Amino acid sequence: MGMKPIDEQDHYEVLEVPRAARPEDLERAFRTARAAYADESLALYSVFDSGEADAIRERVETAYRVLSDTDARREYDELVFGRSELELEPKPEPVPEYSPSAEVYGEMEAEVEEEGQTFDGPSLRRARLRRGIELDQIADITKVSCTCLGYLEDEKFGDLPANVYVRGFVIAYARAIGLDAKRVASDYMARVEEVRGKKGRGRFPGRK
Repeated sequence: MGMKPIDEQDHYEVLEVPRAARPEDLERAFRTARAAYADESLALYSVFDSGEADAIRERVETAYRVLSDTDARREYDELVFGRSELELEPKPEPVPEYSPSAEVYGEMEAEVEEEGQTFDGPSLRRARLRRGIELDQIADITKVSCTCLGYLEDEKFGDLPANVYVRGFVIAYARAIGLDAKRVASDYMARVEEVRGKKGRGRFPGRK
């Protein structure tokens, strides 16, 4: 995050991108920062306490939200720097491609459709595909292997580890595609416990 304290950094410094950063650069930087400061990141615990980590995550979210919005970014640049880098080059023509910001904030559009839905393996796959996200992208963010992520979607509970680890995988998966992690984990783990209660705990019996 640089040498300056987080509260003294501007949005570009928070995401570690230049002021001329393109949307895809912002998206890549946001994903990297979000993964680095996720709740389940083991490296985080040895450097920051929970309060500091929450503050950093909030700053990262705010920085990305402002800089990924063209109008908000221009206003921020003019306020902080006196001018916007966006004015130095022509505005790009709109292209019918996947929007990174739609990926991160896709839950806003999918909220109505997914409201009241119970999340299990197939519904997680549908939510992921609806956002145009590949499993290997989630694996890069969460550091959970594509194999394990595939087991989550296929509900191959016998091939997954103990429930405590499955819960962590599900929370990381949900956050990576922009779903309510607590709600998804609650639904999914109820399904896991139901199936494992009938068929046993799988290859790795252990704590819940």
